[in-house]
Amino acid sequence: MPPWLDSRLLGHADKPAIAGPWGVTTYADLRVMMNKATASMRQLALDRPTAFAIVGEHGPASTAWLLALCDAGHFVAPLAGSSAEHPPKLAQIHAQWIVSTRGHEWSLLPRVDEPSNHPLFERLRAQRHSGLVLFSSGTSGRPKAMVHDFVGLLAAYASRHENRLPVLALLGFDHIGGLHTLFGCLAAGSLLVVPSDRSPAAVATAMAQYRVAVLPASPTFLNLLVASGEYQRHDLSALRLISYGTEPMTENLLARAREAFPGVRFLQTFGTSETGIVRTESPDPASTFVRLEDSAMEWKVVADELWLRSPTQIVGYLGGDSARFTDDGWFRTGDKVESGPNGTLRVVGRFGEMINVGGEKLMPAEVEAIVLEVSGVVDCRVRGEPHALTGQTVAVDIVAAAGMELEALRASIRIKCREQLAAYKVPTRVTFVTSVSGDRLKKLRDLPRP
Repeated sequence: MPPWLDSRLLGHADKPAIAGPWGVTTYADLRVMMNKATASMRQLALDRPTAFAIVGEHGPASTAWLLALCDAGHFVAPLAGSSAEHPPKLAQIHAQWIVSTRGHEWSLLPRVDEPSNHPLFERLRAQRHSGLVLFSSGTSGRPKAMVHDFVGLLAAYASRHENRLPVLALLGFDHIGGLHTLFGCLAAGSLLVVPSDRSPAAVATAMAQYRVAVLPASPTFLNLLVASGEYQRHDLSALRLISYGTEPMTENLLARAREAFPGVRFLQTFGTSETGIVRTESPDPASTFVRLEDSAMEWKVVADELWLRSPTQIVGYLGGDSARFTDDGWFRTGDKVESGPNGTLRVVGRFGEMINVGGEKLMPAEVEAIVLEVSGVVDCRVRGEPHALTGQTVAVDIVAAAGMELEALRASIRIKCREQLAAYKVPTRVTFVTSVSGDRLKKLRDLPRP
């Protein structure tokens, strides 16, 4: 662990660090747990940096082990859920040990894989730096293992000032956004609040209990929170900032969220697992455009695609090519963007999500924005389907409000789309489903077809 962070944690002392269903853990408690984790590692008598997997969610045990492994110079992969869900990932990193965590508790289990001699691990070993391994969501095939220089990644948080505002941990422990929240809180001495689950009811309950001031969220979750009405059933008056990212935000949803939380500042964020999180600024709280204001991050737009170059970007992939990185270090994000006034940008979607109807191209988000305006639609997901004549056609999956007459809702959706969209953008199929999002609280374009 970098000396600056160790000093910062010592300075926070008896302040609350992490709160959740298990209760409240102070920074002093967290250091005690880190020391216990370090003692457990010493008993393993490891003679070289080794790959560990931490399986669990945000909590004191998972955080203590994450920091202890960083301090000891090992390689660590945070994984959500249970180890039974991740055999391919464990094999890919040649994990020698699995730390299974829950709240304050943990168990340490061995594996039989041979240690990895991957060049990326060897490079970090030579520098005596620990490694952080994150996995892609796998929406376009096998999840890719991305290796960060853990010490270098943490260095981006050294400039954080002390801040006691409680922050909600919504994005997962295995997600770059979730780790960004965690590292930011540790550096600032803030309280990280972990809900019992990621449902709107559980999140609102935790926010009210611990007077959460900052809510990092995805547009999909904000839509669910507003649609559920849970924000009206709890005292969320301490909320000061809602940051949102991971997927495009529609103007309609932003307007509804701002109406639900008057007086709360909204800030669009941006980042990738490969490059880390970018500091941003929203020039207009009602706008979905954003300005990248990070002196450490370079950016440019090439053929409508956002490219980034960052000191916190990964050292490489395990078992995967680096085709998305140029020879001079630029990362092709795959995000299609529009340029706005005064150097602003708006992410309109992923190039891989683009739908091509007989040569006419569209992004799912522009159709979703219209569909979400229809009364009775809780959420939706637009996707392309194969078509014999046009190559693709537009389909939409709908999560309907309880008690809705579905055929009437289907008709309303089609009328709305015909009124406001070009003919090739109008969905040819409307299907009702129970969910359009996954564990990472954003729309999954690869969900099983109804």
